[in-house]
This record gives sequence, C-alpha cells and structure tokens, in this order.
Amino acid sequence: MKSTAFDSDTVLTEFLTDYLDGNLSTAERESFEEYLSKNKDERNFMRKALKGKKALTRLAKHINNKPSVTA
Repeated sequence: MKSTAFDSDTVLTEFLTDYLDGNLSTAERESFEEYLSKNKDERNFMRKALKGKKALTRLAKHINNKPSVTA
C-alpha cells in the first residue's frame, strides 16, 4: 500500500478516526473534507478505511446474531 500522510502525522490520523466515527464538528468535518479533496492518496486511504469499518460492523452484527454453541 502506498504511504500517506496518515503514516507519519498522528494529529491527521486522529482526525481520520474522528471523521470515520462521526465525531467532528461541522467546521472540522468541512475542513477535513477540503483537505481530502486536495490530497488524492489520503482521500483514497480514507475511502478504504471507511469500507473496512463498514465491513467490520457487518461482521460484528453477523457474529452477534449467531447462537452460542455453549448456550
């Protein structure tokens, strides 16, 4: 995978995490989206991270709906 600014900037990584979790204020979200619109590699990384988060959420729901074998 191609290296991005998220690899070396912890503040930017925290913004990404908060963005994916929906924990940014409107101004922060708009600023971050503007940053992503100007930085292709970071935008692509964010899209992959969002897809991964959605996949993990679906997996967790699937696992939680399975009856326990020990129950």
